[in-house]
Amino acid sequence: MIQRKDLLAFDFYKKEKFTGSLCGMRYRIEKTTEQDTEQLLVWTWPGPYGFAATKEEKEEKRFPFAEESLEEIADYLNRVYEEGREKWSWSIET
Repeated sequence: MIQRKDLLAFDFYKKEKFTGSLCGMRYRIEKTTEQDTEQLLVWTWPGPYGFAATKEEKEEKRFPFAEESLEEIADYLNRVYEEGREKWSWSIET
């Protein structure tokens, strides 16, 4: 399961995007600004491919751009994983 400490320091998100995965579920967290409001945008999608190579099946959720949001994001990612377990299993056939 994803813990708050797995999501790096809050200051990291001021300049960079963060990507990670949990047993086939991929996710990306990035700072965005909409109508002069800073937010953390969280994307989730099934693997095995990265963000740019996956055009469909992405889901997004926004959180306030605040330190406290990272705890909420960890909880959210764990909930998304648990609720969609069947989506996260994949295999590449050769």
